[in-house]
Amino acid sequence: MIAATQPQRGRIRIGMTVPGAIGISLVVLIVGLTILAPSISPFSPSDQDLYNLYAAPNLNSAHILGTDAIGQDLLSRILYGGRMPLLIAGSACLLSAIVGVGLGVLAGARGGWIDQFLGRLADIQLAMPSIILALVLLAFAGVNLINLVIVITLATWPSQFRLTRAHAMSLRRQNFIEAAEMGGGSIGQIILRHYLPNVMPLAIVTTTLNLSTSLLLEASLSYLGLGVQPPTPDWGQMVAAGQSQLGAAWWLSVAPGVMLMLLILGIQLSGDWLAGRLSVRGMIRFQGWKKS
Repeated sequence: MIAATQPQRGRIRIGMTVPGAIGISLVVLIVGLTILAPSISPFSPSDQDLYNLYAAPNLNSAHILGTDAIGQDLLSRILYGGRMPLLIAGSACLLSAIVGVGLGVLAGARGGWIDQFLGRLADIQLAMPSIILALVLLAFAGVNLINLVIVITLATWPSQFRLTRAHAMSLRRQNFIEAAEMGGGSIGQIILRHYLPNVMPLAIVTTTLNLSTSLLLEASLSYLGLGVQPPTPDWGQMVAAGQSQLGAAWWLSVAPGVMLMLLILGIQLSGDWLAGRLSVRGMIRFQGWKKS
């Protein structure tokens, strides 16, 4: 008789590594600063100080990180500039997780033509560079907040789908799944009661790692002028605006670039620590996490 005992699901083991602590601290600090920007920024991001154009960073000045070409305080714009990337990338990452995990579980649990169709669709999309796909879609659909979220979601769901599908296919051969099928459970009931709880640890980690990919894609689009539009501040947009002044005013591009780099580093370190805590690092490495 087939045993109906479910395997031990991923559990968070208490314990913090140094890289994990650094990663979580960076993420909490940067996200906290952007959320509290209206309360802690010294100026409004649109205020102009026409007597201090291209002011260099100076800790003894009112403009600690300097000013830009029209006298806007760089520190204030950096604090506000992280709000839209986090909103867009976070929303796209959540939608990507819902689509990728849902379709991945369905394909892995059912197999057959559904698996073949979804698998080929994901493979075709992975064969195209994400930035090219995003540029084409935005050229036809236009640039706005909703379209940016949709484009980033479409560009990032295949990697989540592939990992979830592979894990669901391995679960399909487990005794507790066979027992549920022999017990007369419908495919919907089996997915909800058995597949989803067991793929959630993997889904949590891949969603965390997907966030860094979404942030990079959003910054790239803003850098190319197809993301967040002025006068709303955005890190990618700020890097592009200061590119022509790297020799004379290096801080215009370096400061927002460093903030983006630190946030992505923090997310990567946090995701790697979380993968170890949830015991899914081996699955992610075996399947080959692909950043679109």
